[in-house]
Amino acid sequence: EKIPLILFVFGEEEFLIDEALQKIIRKVTNYQDIEFDIESLDGNDIKMEQLIDCCNTYPFIAQKRLVLVKNFDKLLPTRISKKNAEESPFTKYLNQPQETTFLIIISQYNELNGLSEQIKKLKTNDNISKKLQTLKYPYNILLSKFEWIEFPKIYESQLSQWIAYRVKNLGKNIDKEAIEFLVNSTNTNLRDINNEIEKLIIYTQERNNINIDDVRFVVGASRVYNIFELQKAISKRNLKDALIILQNMLNAEKQQMLIMTMLVRYFTVLWKLVEEIEKVKNPYQLATAIGVNHYFLNDYKSALNNYSNQELDRAFKYLCETDELLKSTSTDVLYLMQNMLIKIMDKNSQ
Repeated sequence: EKIPLILFVFGEEEFLIDEALQKIIRKVTNYQDIEFDIESLDGNDIKMEQLIDCCNTYPFIAQKRLVLVKNFDKLLPTRISKKNAEESPFTKYLNQPQETTFLIIISQYNELNGLSEQIKKLKTNDNISKKLQTLKYPYNILLSKFEWIEFPKIYESQLSQWIAYRVKNLGKNIDKEAIEFLVNSTNTNLRDINNEIEKLIIYTQERNNINIDDVRFVVGASRVYNIFELQKAISKRNLKDALIILQNMLNAEKQQMLIMTMLVRYFTVLWKLVEEIEKVKNPYQLATAIGVNHYFLNDYKSALNNYSNQELDRAFKYLCETDELLKSTSTDVLYLMQNMLIKIMDKNSQ
């Protein structure tokens, strides 16, 4: 619960680092009503002196400052003597950090990879201390004196366990066959896998279990033809791609009513966004208000730029008409749904 003066974050899993930073920032900015000025820096664009000046600056309006610096390793000299390290301005800052600043440092220094696992194998605090002191400056000081988190690489052999753990943390269970299909149908990149998991959570809605049919529908045997790719095409008003994706989805599996359900939900979220976007400025709160993960918020905002309120209203009309026709007539399903997409995406439709 206590906010440290300095937090050092590193590791090979960039997605997990980004996610952790977002959680930390959300937590800190809501902590005991303390307001923060937030400044984000990149080691590729600044010098060490600028970082130190920024950390030593008192808050302008808020009570504290949150300073986030990425690519910290780019700020460091390739070599530095022990004497120069001890006398450097950054060492002086580490010895006496500014009390009104919370500094978060993110580094991609490869020699730190696997450090947390190495630490676990050391049996005494003395051995841990000796290990940390052998590290390159200033990592030896950062890891010895301040809070730190490593996000080590998740290997392919660990993906199934990671997916199950991830889904469980989101309040659902997932079948082993579904996990296997998901692993085989996506890249081993955690960000891509997590995006598919988030889609599955949205798709299954109130259901507690995710099965292989859910994964087939959302991810698809081909990642090009699934419900979320269809939504992307609709959001961009790309009628050609939308019609091709729809046809391939219906050819693979006759799930027209599931497609309709997801499209109704999609346009419902857009309508909620129309109502909330002017009232709620914080992106995390806005995502919660419309019922989506904040990772997808910008996608919905982009879609909103392509559809007027009147066009969204008409989209619900065409969805309702098509839903009724699918349930009450024997007219070709593909024709009905393609006609619906044409009406939704055509600027001249009435």
